[in-house]
Amino acid sequence: MNINRRNFVRFAGLGTLAARLGFPESFDYPWKLGIITDEVDPDLHRTLTTFFPKYDLKWAEIRNVTLDGKSRYVYKSATPDQLKQIKAQLDEAGVKLSVLDTGVYKDTLPGTQPIDVKGPELNAAEADFAQQLDDLKRAADAAHALGTQKLRIFTFRRVQDPNAIFPRIVEEVHKALAVAKQHDVILLVENEFSCNTATGTESGQLLRAVSDRRLMLNWDPGNCAVAGEQPFPKAWDEFDHSRIGHIHLKDAAGKHWRPVGGGEIDFIGQFKALKEMKYSNTMSLETHYRNAQHDPYTSSVESMDGLVKVLHQV
Repeated sequence: MNINRRNFVRFAGLGTLAARLGFPESFDYPWKLGIITDEVDPDLHRTLTTFFPKYDLKWAEIRNVTLDGKSRYVYKSATPDQLKQIKAQLDEAGVKLSVLDTGVYKDTLPGTQPIDVKGPELNAAEADFAQQLDDLKRAADAAHALGTQKLRIFTFRRVQDPNAIFPRIVEEVHKALAVAKQHDVILLVENEFSCNTATGTESGQLLRAVSDRRLMLNWDPGNCAVAGEQPFPKAWDEFDHSRIGHIHLKDAAGKHWRPVGGGEIDFIGQFKALKEMKYSNTMSLETHYRNAQHDPYTSSVESMDGLVKVLHQV
């Protein structure tokens, strides 16, 4: 498909990459693609000035950046001045923020025994729980400062039988939604394999129980696969696709992360389905995979190159 003049600049970087990988430079790329920046390097400047131009990326998802010499969660640690500096770096790079990642509700629900949390950790986790809604308010302010309405949240550390605590999860999500409404943000609940909403089936269950569209899904096929459910087409048929507010892209073989296209997930089928439904929201590569050198930057290059190859087959 030929690229029209309006899209020429948008596709130019991916066209150059396509040529390097042996594909025609004409590349129909309809999605708002980015990457979780600290998967490349917590040094935001390095990521924005080297990795982003390599792929002509215009969207960033931010979780951690280097603040005061250490990699820190932005929503918890960044000062107002640091938020201004981060926004200035994004603006200078011509990049928009898709999602501000939080760890809200990625902890132990009081009174439960997560399958991967030991006794001594429970007291600390329950103390942290009391701060969750205050953290969400702070995250909302940070999101607005950085130019997005979207905040990622979770559904608590996974217990042996998530259905047994499902009404409590729904209750807590509604509390978070009340904060979201007050602060004009959208919550993206991620299907996370270590939390109580991990699969497509569980995502569908939660979205049916919480009809408020201020709660959207951060669909992660990789997490779904690691949780033991085939992401596509099985899990895909279990939830309302119109509730997808963002997507994470990473591949897996069993419990091991792989570059996109190098694992067991049917990403070609997944992207064809997204194209058919005219999906228009954002998506981020979430590398996770590490190469033999255990280097985040080159591992991310391998995975993004794999993603581009997959997209050429869609």
